Amino acid sequence: MDESVGVLVVGGGVAAASLIAQLRSDGYDDKIVVVDHDPDTPYDRPPLSKEFLGGEAAAPEAPWWADECELVSGSVVGVNVAKSSVTVHQNDGRILRITGRDIVVATGASPVRIPGIHPDVLHFRTAEDARALRSQLRDEARLVILGAGTIGTELASSAVDRGARVTLVDIASRPLERFLGGYLGPEAETWIREAGVNLMLETVVETVQAANSGLTVETTRGPVQADVVVSAVGTRPCVSWLNGSGLDLRDGIRCDPDGTAVDLLGRPMPHIHAIGDVAAWSDQYGVVSRREDWTSAQRQGRHVARTIMGLSPLSAELPYFWTHQFGRRVQILGTPAPDGELVAQMSNPERKSSFYTVERDARPIAWISINAPREFALAMRDSMSMTG
Repeated sequence: MDESVGVLVVGGGVAAASLIAQLRSDGYDDKIVVVDHDPDTPYDRPPLSKEFLGGEAAAPEAPWWADECELVSGSVVGVNVAKSSVTVHQNDGRILRITGRDIVVATGASPVRIPGIHPDVLHFRTAEDARALRSQLRDEARLVILGAGTIGTELASSAVDRGARVTLVDIASRPLERFLGGYLGPEAETWIREAGVNLMLETVVETVQAANSGLTVETTRGPVQADVVVSAVGTRPCVSWLNGSGLDLRDGIRCDPDGTAVDLLGRPMPHIHAIGDVAAWSDQYGVVSRREDWTSAQRQGRHVARTIMGLSPLSAELPYFWTHQFGRRVQILGTPAPDGELVAQMSNPERKSSFYTVERDARPIAWISINAPREFALAMRDSMSMTG
């Protein structure tokens, strides 16, 4: 079966929903089709590592989902960039070929799989993954989490709340190193350990093997016994289905500053776009980066919608990230570059609250809030003068 549409979106997350909502808001009236292989789509991913693990729902609701599209459940197995068409193997077994005047890739990223790791080790990305973990998180369960980044520490926090005995292992010297830009590592280490987590830093996982009563995680600091092991060591962009397409796929889909994909010679492909975790956008200075956060996915979706419509982009905004763990809501505005200076602006230990700026040449380039909503709201207001 063949079909022609206005916009074809591959991937059904928040980036896709933001794109569709902006297109419709700007008056786009042609057909939009979304293809996603996950049978639970649409749903909200951030709660998966947080409150979802303590609930009973099949998947978190997606209040942001734009219904003004057709959702096809299936996997894209072939693409013809020149003809702007894809081949879809639908989950019901049928094959569908779709041609779109514009194709927007929003396939996200998938978990890095450690070579040779035991097949019983869980990975964490989808609602199905979260349900598998939830079914095994009984009281006093021995949970080992590989990776002390944002997902790993959020999982540790949620598991502790459910009564699990948690060991968190990472090769890095501090937890949340990437998220916090290298700042406040000792503070994060303190709040994780105070919650009762066995935090093993500067530790390499050598193997994970079956044991009589679960799994044994062999590390450079000795073995750790576990009932459940979850790998959260990072992700890779989902681009394998685009191999041979002629697009530049170095660490995601390379794009210009408007989210238009480029080929191997750096030439824009006007009808191909990428948004969300899979997209590696270049900035006005030619610096390429791939952002893996909810807010950037939303913003990129809106931006590409305006590009497709031939409209001017929306106002620029500073990067924004957050995590909620161990009784702390951590929010970051801007980019805490490693060459900056961390300046403490406020601290209230009783509230587990603190507020910092990261400064360069005595000017703030980023703000870090820990349970400090008032201070962060003021920073958001004041930062608008930097972007607008």
